[in-house]
Amino acid sequence: MKKPPRKRQPSAPKAPVQTGAKVPPPRNLTPELCDRLRRDMMKACLAVAETHGLTVEGGDLSDIDLRHSFEISFRVGIPQESGEIYSPEKALFEVLAPHFGLEPEDHGRTFRSKDELFRIVAINPNRPKYPISAERVSDGRGFKFPAENVVMYLQRSGA
Repeated sequence: MKKPPRKRQPSAPKAPVQTGAKVPPPRNLTPELCDRLRRDMMKACLAVAETHGLTVEGGDLSDIDLRHSFEISFRVGIPQESGEIYSPEKALFEVLAPHFGLEPEDHGRTFRSKDELFRIVAINPNRPKYPISAERVSDGRGFKFPAENVVMYLQRSGA
């Protein structure tokens, strides 16, 4: 019996919240500007979270369109002893990794495929041909890989 899809909590409409910009907007975004914004937003988000005893991870950019916009995501949570936020995806990865020829510590490791750098982010056992989820480091776009390919790429990297 198949489970019904999880319903997302309704969110407030996304309306611009900018109030009187101090500088005129740029004509286009640049990789340098996007990175500077990411760092500034991470710093501001961390400052707010710390006032509530929480911590922040992420700040990853995605869906980058240098002509218009980009997305940035943060994860806010209660810090564990290690200082990290509990991640159900990472916990699942650590349990499943040995069944796919990987080590629990491989979560977050990077590898090269076709001259591009990817980061391992999850294992989805419901995709037997392509169970390993990775994101391209350059833009955060998600990709699926066969487990044996990822194992080979990690062995080649030697790290």
